[in-house]
Amino acid sequence: MLRLVTLSMLFMAWLVPAQAANFEDTVAAWRSPEDVGAWLKDNFKFDTKRQKIIQKRLKQSGPSGLLVRAPVSTFEHAEGYCADAAYFSLVALNKINPEYNARWIFVKNARGKPNHWVTGFTMDGKLYVMDYGAGPHWKQMIGLHGPYETLDGYADFLASLRIKSFAVGEVKWRQMPGTYD
Repeated sequence: MLRLVTLSMLFMAWLVPAQAANFEDTVAAWRSPEDVGAWLKDNFKFDTKRQKIIQKRLKQSGPSGLLVRAPVSTFEHAEGYCADAAYFSLVALNKINPEYNARWIFVKNARGKPNHWVTGFTMDGKLYVMDYGAGPHWKQMIGLHGPYETLDGYADFLASLRIKSFAVGEVKWRQMPGTYD
């Protein structure tokens, strides 16, 4: 009889899906930039279709056409393009430790569109850059990079990469000019 009860309980547990973690609870458990990067590496998928939609908006409206997904939505859908991953990183890092002072970094592609967005932050007086939102042709950019003294160090790293259709135009701190969805 005990065996039947145990089997019944196991079967019922299998039928009831585990409650999915939410963004706030997940980030509250993280302690480091590596935790943010690990989640993005394991879960975030680059969405080429979304990138094309954003590129079309940018062509029609200029920088104000940029559309960035809220981190909660990125967490729930686990997909997007570079700015979605960058904003997710920015918010998560600042929740873990506001002293990271995570901010937007804009990377202008000297070879034309697309350009790129990443997150920069400070730890132990050094600059680090988190990029888990590069598309399939720019995979060499993905990772947690640093430490650097300035953005020039990160720009030098990018310039060392041999990526078809990409060359460093400029790398600068910038406010995101678009809107959030």
